[in-house]
Amino acid sequence: MEEKTLLVSAVALKKHFVIKKSIIKKNVRVLKAVDGVDLRIHEGEIVGLVGESGCGKSTLGRSLLRLHSITSGDVWFDNNVITRFNNSSMLPFRKDMQMIFQDPFASLNPRKTIYDSIREPLDVHNIGNNEDRDNRVKELLDYVGLGKNIYKYPHEMSGGQRQRVVIARAVVMKPRFVVCDEPVSALDVSVRAQVLNLMEDLKERNNMAYLFISHDLSVVRYLCDTIAVMYLGKIVEVASKAELFNNPVHPYTKALLSAIPIPDVDKKMNKIVLSGDVPSPLNPPAGCRFHTRCPYATERCSKEMPAMKRLNDNHSAACFFAE
Repeated sequence: MEEKTLLVSAVALKKHFVIKKSIIKKNVRVLKAVDGVDLRIHEGEIVGLVGESGCGKSTLGRSLLRLHSITSGDVWFDNNVITRFNNSSMLPFRKDMQMIFQDPFASLNPRKTIYDSIREPLDVHNIGNNEDRDNRVKELLDYVGLGKNIYKYPHEMSGGQRQRVVIARAVVMKPRFVVCDEPVSALDVSVRAQVLNLMEDLKERNNMAYLFISHDLSVVRYLCDTIAVMYLGKIVEVASKAELFNNPVHPYTKALLSAIPIPDVDKKMNKIVLSGDVPSPLNPPAGCRFHTRCPYATERCSKEMPAMKRLNDNHSAACFFAE
């Protein structure tokens, strides 16, 4: 099989938010949203990013696009270290890096028609002439099934239609990399399937790479090629879809997979219920971040941070039990 080209990679990436409680320096607290993440995304690949709310998934996605300033570490895009670029140097890369936000209504200008919203990126980056831009927008709206709604405003459309608008706006410049932040979580099941199929078709059409952030493991299993599991600011397991669902290694991954509903009332579910609450990213525990809730934790887990260990070509995990 031909090796795919590496498109996006994060190396020891950290994004910390400083929370100032007082003017006294010792009282300044730091929220470690992303705390040393390594991640690789190849051309044409869909990488799923899963984990509990508050684990840093959205912050990681925005950091890869340089929508957040980076505390430390590097982000590479097409062999360029974009974390070292200023805003003006980043501008040429913006057309190749786009984002689909979770709430389509909040991410659309209520005073602009969907035609204007989708055309705006082409105007900003001065792509083609006026006729070319007009034709591209209309062609894309027809492709996503909104050709008859071209001059409607966001409030005149359903949730599924607005999500299609946001997707169209993200791909109108034919980007190479798109971060999808819970793009179907607010949609009902029938519309969700349509949007997912649309995203898959657009990926194949333009050879795009996706980072697909989601809580829904069933959706991730359907759409993604590779899955990364995140817990409290760190990636704890990365594997191909087949490897992760058939042979999960990290205890946290096993707990997440055990919570997937089974459409069989007669089949008993062996659900793993984790004890305790997720620790605060303001004060993460020493050692393995998961040891406070792990049923297999040892004294070593509370003192030493496990490194990401490569188990085979398609599977890596940061857990002492993977050794």
